[in-house]
Amino acid sequence: MITKDSQVKSLKPKEKRYTNAAGDGLFLDVMPTGKKSWTVAYSKNGKRTRTKIGTYPVLSLKDARVLAQDIQRQALLGYSDILMKDLVKEWLSVYSPNWSSEKYEKNVIHRLELVTERIADVKANEVTRSMISDEIGLIVGRGTIETANRCLRLIKTVFDYAVAKEYVETNPCTLVSKMIPARKVVNMASLPISEMPKFWTALNYMDMAYETKQAIALYNYLACRPSELVKARWDTGEFDLDKGVWIIPKHRMKMRLEHMIPLTEKPLQILRDLYDRRIDDEFVFKKKSKPWEHMPTETPLAAVKRAAGNGKMTTHGFRSLLSTNANEAKLADGTRMFHEDIIERHLAHVPHNKGRAAYNRAKYWNDRVRLMEWWAAIVTPWIEPES
Repeated sequence: MITKDSQVKSLKPKEKRYTNAAGDGLFLDVMPTGKKSWTVAYSKNGKRTRTKIGTYPVLSLKDARVLAQDIQRQALLGYSDILMKDLVKEWLSVYSPNWSSEKYEKNVIHRLELVTERIADVKANEVTRSMISDEIGLIVGRGTIETANRCLRLIKTVFDYAVAKEYVETNPCTLVSKMIPARKVVNMASLPISEMPKFWTALNYMDMAYETKQAIALYNYLACRPSELVKARWDTGEFDLDKGVWIIPKHRMKMRLEHMIPLTEKPLQILRDLYDRRIDDEFVFKKKSKPWEHMPTETPLAAVKRAAGNGKMTTHGFRSLLSTNANEAKLADGTRMFHEDIIERHLAHVPHNKGRAAYNRAKYWNDRVRLMEWWAAIVTPWIEPES
């Protein structure tokens, strides 16, 4: 039986999963991959149940015992006794170990606190729809519509978990979305294509770091999201400069899905030059004052705003520029040059009505290569007007 944390650490994987008891209904499963997971056994309505509560080393032996005892106590007293603050804590302990971003976890905790701060000590099964509506209403009242939507989606997920665990009978978040006013969609500022030569003329005459200008050029060529580019690294193997492919890791993608972007001749030239100039194999674009950190998204954004005129163009606007013009492009016979699904897939827009599991990072690949070649032919004369 496991009695010390050092014993947990020393356990080695075998060909098949095996389990070690840690006392008082707590068990540790060791997978062939080396992953170690805590489970707790308890009785409910006379039926023996086992539930996964977390992984090691995220949960130490001591922490796992505390959580296991709490779950067993709740089973003994009745699930209806769990308080909102404890429900949120349990939900976080189950799901947060799978999150790759510390910033994302902080955002989730903050949004849940916005909804639950005043009802933290209320029993979960006593939380009513009106209580949730009151909390969401306060957020809406501050004018933060998108925050209200995100907070509601999160707390609804927490209550879905509570329903599955039989802590509550129904989800009190149902229909609360009806009280949130529709958010007016404001597209990121983007110059029309007719003004892009003038924009690049102004940009080429501006005094800026070489890397900043190259980042802006890649935004224009590739139409990627700003953070996806400035956080790119050489040492992760995401760039295959021989095959002309950039594979963006899922933790940097908005939809948490790995994404592939074709690299045509001009973007490849830029990246190869940056690779030859690199001082290490970490970030492609570095912060000038702290080269061990990535370039802030605000650095190329500030240059774009100066060249275009504040409020007329953003780094995100290059995505709108590609989308607008690719959707309007026609062949000689008047038919569309690119189907909207090709454009949307290149922009990594995953329809909500199509399951994430069905996402294929390389779908429409040949068509997307053609899209990037067509777009590069349009963009290059702006960036290199004398070529």
